[in-house]
Amino acid sequence: MKYKALVLDIDGTLMVHGEPSVRPAVVRAVQEAQRRGLAVVIATGRTQFAMSASILGGIRPDFALCANGAQVVDRDGKMLASQNFTAEEMYALVDYFEDFDYPLAFAFSDNYYAYVEYEPMSRFYKEATGHNEYVLDGEDQVRHLEDMPFGAFGIIPEEKIADFNSRYGYLGLQFAAYRPGYYDILRPGVDKAKGLELLMEKEGWTKEELIAVGDSDNDEAMLRLAGLSYCMENGSARAHAAADRTAPNVKEEGVAAVIREVLDHEL
Repeated sequence: MKYKALVLDIDGTLMVHGEPSVRPAVVRAVQEAQRRGLAVVIATGRTQFAMSASILGGIRPDFALCANGAQVVDRDGKMLASQNFTAEEMYALVDYFEDFDYPLAFAFSDNYYAYVEYEPMSRFYKEATGHNEYVLDGEDQVRHLEDMPFGAFGIIPEEKIADFNSRYGYLGLQFAAYRPGYYDILRPGVDKAKGLELLMEKEGWTKEELIAVGDSDNDEAMLRLAGLSYCMENGSARAHAAADRTAPNVKEEGVAAVIREVLDHEL
């Protein structure tokens, strides 16, 4: 078989923003790809706890790259790799976002904790993902005393990122746009491609054996890495520029169309 793995983003790719789960037609297509011998890798900005079986509609991935590659887990949820924030990185974000009352949440091992402006952060997750039950009020700012977070999400005007970097640029934190004004915040060197490279090394895959599908700026490096890549029609300009092909819109169940094309012509 030419290809070994199918790498799929969730929001805006597998699932329509705001819908509670992946549509049944897409679920069936992904399961057929697995039956035909493709390993399925979910590569998402979501954490492991925010991609439950109900959200995935019954899809059981073989691997997952969570929090934009900061966590790599296997089919049974076993952690294969994790990169956590340092205290200095975390405190820099808290200090800046508190100065301007910009919402900020950190991804810990059990839930998201909103350290700044819980209410707007909770509303955003409900609107964007259809779920906010895993976004907890962390404004007492004590959760990191148990263990450090491995991801962050901030709601901040685009023009203020340069100001943040003028103060804390030496930390090398990355702001990856979910959409303008809404950012996954990553440690230096963390992205979906890096997580995928760790998995490739473990599984013995080459980049030529990977098919990747995404829609956002945070998918760019992953799309460039894969031997065959698709950007959803609804994707960002940077994701389109990185991909080899365009898939139909997520609202048209574009991943199912991609899988049909791959199974019919590429394998």
